[in-house]
Amino acid sequence: MICNKCGHEVPEGSKFCNRCGAPIDTRIECPHCHQLAPAGSVFCPNCGKQILASITIDEPEPEPEAVPKTRTRPEQTQTTANAWEQPAKPARQQPMPTDDDENESSEPAHYNRNLIIGAIVVAAIIGLLLMVRACGNSDYDNAGEKSDSTTLVDDTADQDPVALLNAELNRANFTADDATTASAVRIPAQGDQPARILGITYKNDPQNRSFYKLYKLTQSGTSWTPELLHTQYLNGRSISMTASELMAEQGQLPRAVKIEDNEYLFFGYQNMPSGSASNGRVSLCLYDINNKKLTTLDYDGPVKTRDDGRPYIYGRPLQAINSPQTRFLQAEAQRVKLLYFPTEEELEAEREAKEKEEEEARMKDPDNADETWNEANQDNVESLKKGEEVTMSSTQYDKPIFNLRDMHRKIESADYIVFSDNKGAVYGFDKKSRKYFTIYAPTSPAEPADIGFANSEKGLMRYKTADGRFQYDLKTRKTRRINEE
Repeated sequence: MICNKCGHEVPEGSKFCNRCGAPIDTRIECPHCHQLAPAGSVFCPNCGKQILASITIDEPEPEPEAVPKTRTRPEQTQTTANAWEQPAKPARQQPMPTDDDENESSEPAHYNRNLIIGAIVVAAIIGLLLMVRACGNSDYDNAGEKSDSTTLVDDTADQDPVALLNAELNRANFTADDATTASAVRIPAQGDQPARILGITYKNDPQNRSFYKLYKLTQSGTSWTPELLHTQYLNGRSISMTASELMAEQGQLPRAVKIEDNEYLFFGYQNMPSGSASNGRVSLCLYDINNKKLTTLDYDGPVKTRDDGRPYIYGRPLQAINSPQTRFLQAEAQRVKLLYFPTEEELEAEREAKEKEEEEARMKDPDNADETWNEANQDNVESLKKGEEVTMSSTQYDKPIFNLRDMHRKIESADYIVFSDNKGAVYGFDKKSRKYFTIYAPTSPAEPADIGFANSEKGLMRYKTADGRFQYDLKTRKTRRINEE
């Protein structure tokens, strides 16, 4: 074996020269044309010039052999072509040498010819690459480096923005959350602003966490760069975001809008609490694209049904409407048919019904038992004083309606217990139903009432108060005045 560096003969199987230490290769480079030749070759099979005779150990190589540009230029040309996926140009073959080529004076001319040929090849490749890039047919960005955010499309202006959003999110590995694309809108290029696509994805998972996400695609040439703008979680609520589910006007939700020269994405969604709750909610939102700020106006109310069977939310806004953004959302809420806004007459009737409901709840409170009895039996008390027999109104309570510390006297039969307290009231307890009720309650504190049974088996008892002496039927609630004896 011959070392292709110093020409020394080395033992078979050597990996390095035992004279100069250079790695041993089965091929050697011709110092004249720089083509590779089998190890041990005396003459180059390409140019025919002598190889080993021109190699020394300690002396520097001749001038033509030390020119780095001639050595490296074919490699540089090949690398550039590969980065742009262009076919590699074959090495230019040199003519067979003549006797004159053996003269040392011919080397500079040979070197200049190689240099000129290399320059022409590089210029041709650069021109070709510029033409390819100008035509928009390349898969790559500047300097031959592939962009991480590139999706090739010939004409994106006519493509469905939802399809583009799905393709870009899938390419960028943003689809691992199994979300569904709700919608997407395209904002055309304006001035220095490139074209953009704003999109919304969501996942309905009330058992864990429902969520929605806002994305932006920004166009650069024929490529798109995806960006996650915002993520919103809704614990314990189901979510739906399509325009049909919101019963919104076609093309109105979602859409891109401008408010006070700021760009916003306007969108909305319905979210319902899990379980058997009857209230629903529609949330209308504005997302400030440049400042990345979300403004939400929620409409909350009971879910009702129209005559045609379609549901609606009888809603009113939960937040104050005190900004241009919330005023915009309030106006847009009129377009969402899932929401129903009551008239003034309906609001008044609703207020009255609510007040009545609250009053009934208050009267059913054991702490208000005396007040409830007086309001319900005001006319009956006046009739009793006149000697008429009346049936007293009585509210039943599951809990005690008086304080045992105020008890004055207690009487008991098989079915009832009757109490009188220190403030002049009389109360009963039904052992079978386990209910408490008021028998008599003065309008103001008075002397304790005198109580006793007239016939305990029949449930007849008597009580004496400042208003007079009366007999009370515990079973029928009938009451009559007893004349003083």
